[in-house]
Amino acid sequence: YAPNQVPPKLDKLNTRLLEADAYVAVTPEYNHAPSPALLNMLNHIGSSVMSYKPSLIVSYSAGQWGGARAAVLLRPALSEMGALPVSAMIHVPKAAEVFDEAGTPREDQERWASYFDRGASQL
Repeated sequence: YAPNQVPPKLDKLNTRLLEADAYVAVTPEYNHAPSPALLNMLNHIGSSVMSYKPSLIVSYSAGQWGGARAAVLLRPALSEMGALPVSAMIHVPKAAEVFDEAGTPREDQERWASYFDRGASQL
């Protein structure tokens, strides 16, 4: 978009991304790929907006792999945007069964906390 033609919501998103110190990109696995909505949003952001900022990829799915295929495909997209994906990724298999409505793990709370901490500490 030309500077005076950017939709207000996209301009606000661009400002928030510029002000961020790091990113957490969360995606479901959609046909073995990241969310089309997330990829579309990234396509509307200039690559310099995310340059040299760390990013953590979190994926989820209804299946046993937790969106790992989507996460692997999201990594190069974030890298192309200039973001620096950390080595840790968080995959949530059988997402509807793992967390309750409040987002609390139904079981293995310490294991999930450790798993999330590993990713967050790399940011």
